[in-house]
Amino acid sequence: MGKETIIQKGVSLGSGGYAHVFKAIHTDTQRVVALKQSRASLRLKRPLLQHEARVLSILAGHPNIPEIYAYGWIEHFELLSIQLLHQSLADVVQKAGPLSVKVVANVASQMMDALQHVHCHGIVHRDIKPDNIMLESSGGWKLRLIDFGLARPFSGLSTASRPVTLETLSSTSERSVHVFGTLPFASLNAHEIYSQLTFRDDFESLAYTLLWLLRGFLPWSHYVKCGTRFGRIRQVYAQKKRHTGSTLAGEHPAEFGELVDYARSLSLNDKPEYNRWRRRFNQTEANASDEALVSDDSVPHTPAASPEPPVEVGQIVLVKLDASISIDGYSMREGLESSYISDPMIDGPEWSTACRPAVVVRVEWNKWVKKYRFLAIPISRGTDRDEDENGSTRVISIATTNAITSGTVPGIHTEPEWPLEDCYFHVFRRPTKFYCLPSQERVHSPWRISPSDCESLLKSFAPPADSPGQSQLRKDLKSADADIRHDARVQYRDEIYKFYVRVQPVTSAHLGIEDGSIDWFSRRVWFDECVKVARHRGLDIGIWWTGAWFPAEYQRQEGDITDSYSELDNSMWKAQSERRKSITLGTVGEDVGDGSGIVAGLTKITALKEESKAGKTVFGRV
Repeated sequence: MGKETIIQKGVSLGSGGYAHVFKAIHTDTQRVVALKQSRASLRLKRPLLQHEARVLSILAGHPNIPEIYAYGWIEHFELLSIQLLHQSLADVVQKAGPLSVKVVANVASQMMDALQHVHCHGIVHRDIKPDNIMLESSGGWKLRLIDFGLARPFSGLSTASRPVTLETLSSTSERSVHVFGTLPFASLNAHEIYSQLTFRDDFESLAYTLLWLLRGFLPWSHYVKCGTRFGRIRQVYAQKKRHTGSTLAGEHPAEFGELVDYARSLSLNDKPEYNRWRRRFNQTEANASDEALVSDDSVPHTPAASPEPPVEVGQIVLVKLDASISIDGYSMREGLESSYISDPMIDGPEWSTACRPAVVVRVEWNKWVKKYRFLAIPISRGTDRDEDENGSTRVISIATTNAITSGTVPGIHTEPEWPLEDCYFHVFRRPTKFYCLPSQERVHSPWRISPSDCESLLKSFAPPADSPGQSQLRKDLKSADADIRHDARVQYRDEIYKFYVRVQPVTSAHLGIEDGSIDWFSRRVWFDECVKVARHRGLDIGIWWTGAWFPAEYQRQEGDITDSYSELDNSMWKAQSERRKSITLGTVGEDVGDGSGIVAGLTKITALKEESKAGKTVFGRV
C-alpha cells in the first residue's frame, strides 16, 4: 500500500477555469504546498486533475516543472498537491509594467529548456501563456511552467502538413470562430476546427507570450475583451494573420519576432531547434540592458466627457443602419478604426441597408456606453389616411398647403413647409432606438418639427409606460406571430442589441432620388434589418434564435453528472463533466475511473481538513 496523507486547507490563492487554488499544509510532514481543488463526482470516469497529476508525474524532476506531491479524490472533490510558487509573469507585468529585454530573454531561455523537456516526453502543453509561467520565489527569476490540464501526447502524422505561410494564411477561411487554448496566445493553427496542435504551436504561443512580456500588450489585446465571443475570436485571428514577426517585434530585438515566423514555418511533424534558440536568447540577454521599453499605445484612448449631440430633437434626417458595427459592437473597434478588420461575411450585398427618412423625437447620452442614442419615427409616402393597409398601424400626416387631412387627426407642420405631398409619420411596432457613432458629424437639417410636436408623436406611437412589462414580454417571446416574437426578443435584451446608424440631413437633392437608395415607401421600415442584425449578434453571443445550431435550453449530454453537493459554499464550485476524450495520455486504463484517488507513484490524499466559519474543524474523507 502506498503512502497516504491528510491536507489542511488554508487561504485562497486564486482560481482557474475549473479549480480553486489554496495554500495548504501536509499534516504529517508540515510541508507547505499549493492545493488545487476541483468539484468532481466519484462517478466520473475521466476527472480533470487526475490527468494533470499523471502528466506532472511523467515530467517530474526538471527545474522548470513544478514538483508534485500528492493526489486525492474524496467525496465531491479532486485534490492535487503541488509546489507552492510565488506569482505568475502576468501578475508581474500587470503590477509593474513590461519587462526588460534582459529579463524576457532569460524567460525565453528557461522556457526553451522546459519545452524541450516536455516535448522530449512526447507531450504538447497546448496552453503556453504568461499566467502559466510562474516565479518560484520572490527573490529571483527562476521559473516554473504550470497548468498541464490541456496537455496531451504528440501524434505523428503520416503526411506532414504545410507550414503556415502568407500564402496559406490568405487561402484560409476568413471567418474563424474556433480557438483551442487561450485566445490572445493561441497559435494560428489553434483557430482551425480540426487542427492538431503540436510542438510548433507551443513555440508560437511562447513567442506571443515573450512579446507580451516585452510590450505589455499585443496588437490584438484590445479585441479580447470586447464584442461577442465569435467577434473576438474572428478579429483576433484576423489580426494574427495580418502581423508577421517583424511587425510584432517592432523596436525590440529581432529574435523575438523571428521566433514567431520560425514557429509558423514548421510543419506538424517538425521538432523545434531548442538549443539554437536557447543560444540566441542567451546572447540577447548578455547584450541587453535592464531597462524596459514602454509603449503608450496599448489601450485606445476615449474621451471622458460627453461631446455635443450630433442630432437634435425635431430634425428630419436620413438614417442608415450599419449592420457590421451593430453585430460586432462598436467597442471592438473604438480607437482602433484604422486597424480593425471587418468581417467579410457581413460586408456582402445581403447585408446592405437602405437610407430611410425619419424625425428625431428624443436624444440622450448613455453614460454607460458613452454614446448618444435617439428615438426615430419614420416618414413614409403614400395615401393620406389614419391607418396602414392592414389597419394595424396609425399614421399622422405631414401637413402641406394642398394636403387633405383627416378631421380627427390634424397634420404636423414642418419648418419650413415640407415640399412633398402624401407623406406621413408612422411606426412599425414602436419608435426605433438608435446609437450614433463617435465619428458622426453634427447634422444640420433644412427641415424640422417643433419639440411639442415630437412629444405628440411619442404619445401617439410609443407604447404606454407600463406596457409591455416583463411578464408580457415573456409571453410575447412565445407568440405564434413572428413579428411580436422577434420584437419581444429585441426588447427583452435591449442592453445587448444596440443598433448603430449613420445619419445625414434630408436635402432637396434627396427628394427626387428614385433609384431605391432611399426608402420612402416601406411600412416595416427598419424592423426586418434590426431583427436580422439582432439574430446574428445573439447567435454570436450564444442567445438562442430560430435556426440556431444549439438548443434553446440546455440538454443533458453524455458525461454529465447530477450534482449532489449541497453545502453552503456550493455556489463557488462548478461541477466537472467528463474530461474530453481528446485530452488523454492514451495509456491503458487511464480513463477507467474507479474513484480510488490513486495516481501511480504519488502519495494519496485521504482527507481534507479545513476550518469552518464557526471555528470548527471539518473533515472530508475518501
